[in-house]
Amino acid sequence: MPEKYEREIEEILRKTSFSSPGRKQPFPGPMDGLASAWRQYTADVSPTRLLVLGMAFALIGYVLRFVIPELGFPMSLLAVACLIGGFVLSMSRRSSRQQRWRGQAIDTPMNDVWAALKRRWDDWRRRRGSNGPGWR
Repeated sequence: MPEKYEREIEEILRKTSFSSPGRKQPFPGPMDGLASAWRQYTADVSPTRLLVLGMAFALIGYVLRFVIPELGFPMSLLAVACLIGGFVLSMSRRSSRQQRWRGQAIDTPMNDVWAALKRRWDDWRRRRGSNGPGWR
């Protein structure tokens, strides 16, 4: 009797060991290579560094405006580009960040400030007790 079960288990394992054909990947378009190159480039760049670099370029551009006016304007444009790039990069990374536990994404938001404030307010009121009939 156990041999029958062993054969059935082996047969089931043999059938499931072959992977079924999955979805075919769409043909990569011209923008896919650009997007992956952009992701590789921005992987090492932190938004903070970009913002600090933008502030430094702005200061240098301000000083250069008086010393060498021809270089002041391009330096200021570079500063604005760095500041906008740092801001966009920080927002894109913040929106894509997910809290993970054991490799699984958790659905709760990481920085829900209003919920935390409301929870702290309710805890404080609960500990303090009521002040009479007009407290609510």
